[in-house]
Amino acid sequence: MILRTCRRASLTIEAALVLPVFMTGLLTLVSALLMLLTGMRIQASLQNTAQHLAILRANGSLIPMSDIREEIVSGLSEEDLKYIENGSEGIDISASDVDDREYINLQLDCDLKPVTDVFGLIRIPFHRRSLTHIWCGYEGGYFPDGQYVYITDDSDVYHTRRDCSHIRLTINEIDPSEVTNLRNDNGSRYRPCEICHAKLSDEKLYITPDGNRYHNSITCSGLKRTVRAVKIGDVRGRRPCKRCGR
Repeated sequence: MILRTCRRASLTIEAALVLPVFMTGLLTLVSALLMLLTGMRIQASLQNTAQHLAILRANGSLIPMSDIREEIVSGLSEEDLKYIENGSEGIDISASDVDDREYINLQLDCDLKPVTDVFGLIRIPFHRRSLTHIWCGYEGGYFPDGQYVYITDDSDVYHTRRDCSHIRLTINEIDPSEVTNLRNDNGSRYRPCEICHAKLSDEKLYITPDGNRYHNSITCSGLKRTVRAVKIGDVRGRRPCKRCGR
């Protein structure tokens, strides 16, 4: 009888010790899954905000960073904010760039926390980025009425096709030792870019078939084309492109 009583007492003690550990582990797992869902909703809100800004910036509108941050927060629920350190105040978008004439670059940083961390010891850095092209006046890749053409600020021609090779750049990564033997589509040699100050001693170089410069960074502005869609009556003396405007 005494032995049976001891066994029951032992099982009770073991249950008392194991059950809290088991429940804590289960709650931690559930909390981790909810944090993952919160991260997905943060990414969705960031992308939706970037797409909205892409339309507003196409009209020349300037939006304060405080309004952008507020729009991102409005896409999250109160439950989501529980998993963000300091709630909405813990969302940082100061690294974003919305002044570029071609892209909306939103970057968000915050710390995620599990609700089971009552001592505040667990903080997970969370970073997301959304890079969206500013809306250029069309959807689906074409204009139904055919009255729009494409122009760039650094050229005196207009293009009838958005995929014209003069504005749709093909960027090739090459070894520096190859540059001296390569020629562009016009048969010209490649020279160093004056913007990124590329050198033959660089680890990698970037060229385009239509260009005559080599670059040491794929983000060099010499490799960018700011393309705008305008009505053909607004080309202001530009001549048609020899490739797509025939």
